[in-house]
Amino acid sequence: MPAKTFSAFTLPLLLLGFIFSDGWLPKPEAPQSRNEAPQSAYAATATATPAQDQEPDNSGFFSFRELITAELLHKHLSVIAGDSLMGRGTGQQGIDMAADYLAYWLEQYEVTPLGDEGGWFQHFDLKAMRTSEIRYALHQVSQTDTLLVWDDSASRFAPSSFFNEFGGEVDLEGQVVFGGLGFNAPEAGIAHLDGIEVRGNWVVLFRELHPDVETEDEALLEALMQQRASDLLFRQGARGLLLIDESDPEAFEAEAMRRSQLIGKPSGIRLPDRGGRTGFALGVKSVSPDMVNLLLGFTDFSEAEALHRELSADLTLNRSFATDLRLSATAVREEAVLPSRNVLGFVEGCHPELKNEVVVLSAHYDHMGIGQPNDTGDMIYNGADDNGSGTVTTLAIAKAAQQAKEAGYCLDRSLLFLFVTAEEHGLLGSRYYSDNPVIPIAQTVANFNLDMFGRIDYEYEDTGKDYIYIIGAEIISSDLNRLLQQANAQTENLILDMRYNDLDDRNQFYRRSDHWNFGRLGVPFIFFFSGLHDDYHEPSDTVDKIPFDLLEKRARLIFSTLVEVANSPVRPVVDNQAFIERTRQ
Repeated sequence: MPAKTFSAFTLPLLLLGFIFSDGWLPKPEAPQSRNEAPQSAYAATATATPAQDQEPDNSGFFSFRELITAELLHKHLSVIAGDSLMGRGTGQQGIDMAADYLAYWLEQYEVTPLGDEGGWFQHFDLKAMRTSEIRYALHQVSQTDTLLVWDDSASRFAPSSFFNEFGGEVDLEGQVVFGGLGFNAPEAGIAHLDGIEVRGNWVVLFRELHPDVETEDEALLEALMQQRASDLLFRQGARGLLLIDESDPEAFEAEAMRRSQLIGKPSGIRLPDRGGRTGFALGVKSVSPDMVNLLLGFTDFSEAEALHRELSADLTLNRSFATDLRLSATAVREEAVLPSRNVLGFVEGCHPELKNEVVVLSAHYDHMGIGQPNDTGDMIYNGADDNGSGTVTTLAIAKAAQQAKEAGYCLDRSLLFLFVTAEEHGLLGSRYYSDNPVIPIAQTVANFNLDMFGRIDYEYEDTGKDYIYIIGAEIISSDLNRLLQQANAQTENLILDMRYNDLDDRNQFYRRSDHWNFGRLGVPFIFFFSGLHDDYHEPSDTVDKIPFDLLEKRARLIFSTLVEVANSPVRPVVDNQAFIERTRQ
C-alpha cells in the first residue's frame, strides 16, 4: 500500500537498528491465547452489558504487561537515542529517521496505522528561519572617517575568524571594548569593567583564568564565573561577548570548522498560523588568535598571553579600554518550511459502543539534535531520557496491547499511540494533533503523557525506592486518580509521588509538556515524569544512565493503568473546578 511506505531513510535506518540492537528485536511469545475471537473485558467476565457501577476483572489483561521488558526497552532506546539518529532535532535528518523507525516497528507489531490516507504519519508543515551565512565587517571609526579594516563571512563548513557559541541569530553591531576577565565584585576590590561602556557594545574577554595561575579563593572565582555572562548581557546590556581562549591557530580553525555545521540549523520553529521568536538578539562568539591581535592592537598573540597572565595573577587589576573599532555581524536568513510528522498507531477496542472512545498515550520523539558541544566536544544531544524513554515505552506498550488483543484480551475502549514531534519548540506536534485530531476530542477519554520518564532524580537517587511523579490525575479527575491508584495497587506498587501535582507549583509542570494540549480542551490527563537531573538538555543525556529495571516497572504501570481506564464502565470526568478555570485562562 503506497500510503504505508516509509521515506528514503528507512532502509539505512533499519540496518543501523540491526547494528545497534544486536539483531532484529525478537517478538517475545505472548501468554497463551484463549483460542477465541477477541472479547471485551465484560465478555471475558461473562457479562454482556456492564452495569455502570460494576468494575471489570482486569487480571487477565494485566498479565500482558510482562511483554514489556527491560531488554526490549534497552534495545529500542539504543537506536532511538543512539548517535546514528543525531539527536532527533526538528528540521534535521535524524527526526525523519526516528519517525521511520517507529512506523516500521509499529507495523511489525501489527498495530493499525491511523495517519493520513491509511498510513502511519500525520503530515504537517512547520515554519522556521535558517541562517545561510554570517557576514562580518570590522570598521575603524574616527571623528572624520570610517575605514573598512577587515571583512569575511562564515557558512556551513566554511568558517571565519569568529564562531557562534550562543545567540547571534539576528544582526548585531557595536563598538569593540576590552574588559579583561569581565569580573565585577566591588566588595572584593574587583572591577574589570570600570572605564568602559558595556551597553550596546561588543566586550572582549578572556574566557577563564590563565592555566598557569592558581587562585587562592576558589569559591569567589566560581561565583564570578557564574554571574559574568548574565551580568554583562542582561543587566549591563552588552551587544555580545567575544571570548579569547585559544592560542593555537590550527586548533581554532579545526573547532571553527566543526561548529560551522550548526549554521543553517533551523531556529524560531513554529506552526504557520502561530507566532515564533525571530532570533536571540545577543551573541557570544569565540575569536581566533589573529583576530584577537587585530581587535586589541597587538602585533603578536604573546602580548595577549602576557596580559592574560597578569590579570589572572591579580584580580584587582583593571586593564579595560575602548578601541576605535566597530564590529558588525549580519545574519543572512530566510524562512524555511519544515515538513513534519506525528506518528500514529491504533489498537481498536471491542465493546460495541465504548470502542468509539479512545485513550491516548503520547510521547514526543524529538529532541535537540546537533548543537553546541559540551566540555568533552560532544555535539549530539542524544535525549535518552528526554524523551527517548517515553518514546520506547509507548512503542513497547503498543506491542503489548496488540498482542493482548490477538490473544483474545481486547480492551473495551480503543487506544491511540501518538508519537509527536517538535515538543522542544513549544509543544507543536501535539498542538497540531489536538487541533486536527483523527478521533474527535469529544471521544477522547483521557491522555497519558510520558516525558522524561526514565531517570532517577535528585530526590530519589540515593534512596533505592521505586517511584514515579504523577502530575494531573487527582487535580483534574478523581475518577482518573482512582483508576491509577487501583492499577498500581494490583501491579507494580510504585511510590506515586504527587509533590509537583499542584496548579500553583512554581515549575508549572502541569502545562509544560504535550498533555497540556489535551488538558486545555478539557481532556483529563496523567503526566508520568521521573524528575530533573544534571543531563537535562545536554549531550550527556545518554542511554547508559537509564535504570532499565525501573523503567520496566514504570512502563508496566502505564500499561495497567491504560487497561483500567479503557475497561472502566464510565469515562473519567473532570471534576476539579480550579483546573477547569485554568484551562480558560
